[in-house]
Amino acid sequence: MSRLHIADTGLFVAMGQPLNSQYQAVRRFARRNDVAFVLPERVYAELTIDDPDVEEVPIDTAIDEGWATVASPLEFSEPVVSRVMDGVQRFIANADDRPADEVERADAALAALAAQHLSVGTATEVYIYTTDVAAGEGAETVLASEGYGDSVTFVNGFRFIEDLVDGDS
Repeated sequence: MSRLHIADTGLFVAMGQPLNSQYQAVRRFARRNDVAFVLPERVYAELTIDDPDVEEVPIDTAIDEGWATVASPLEFSEPVVSRVMDGVQRFIANADDRPADEVERADAALAALAAQHLSVGTATEVYIYTTDVAAGEGAETVLASEGYGDSVTFVNGFRFIEDLVDGDS
């Protein structure tokens, strides 16, 4: 059984800098459990900045240490990837009462990445770590409609970090 752990921007923002207890708790979790968090390209782009005053970006530290990685580009030519991306955008738009074209595509990319891996069998279980409840619930709902309901788990990023920090204290 292959597991895929997909992380969103909010998880890394909530962790903060490498010296923070939250960041260190997630790092320990990843190392203890041999987990590498996979980020869609859109999420990585949100987490990186081109600023000469910033010496080290926390996500790059995680990548350098081997417990985070950036996914290959999404295969929009695969119908399930496009359907899931669109479906999650509509779900979030309905949940937040806003037009679908205003929904951040990085949120929908979490579920699209899961669909891509589930559909070709490179993952049989997917955990989506996000601080955006609508994105997490949308991913579970839309992926269930594609037949992957038993294979996908939304992990609330804030609660995940809080539980790790509380468990370490």
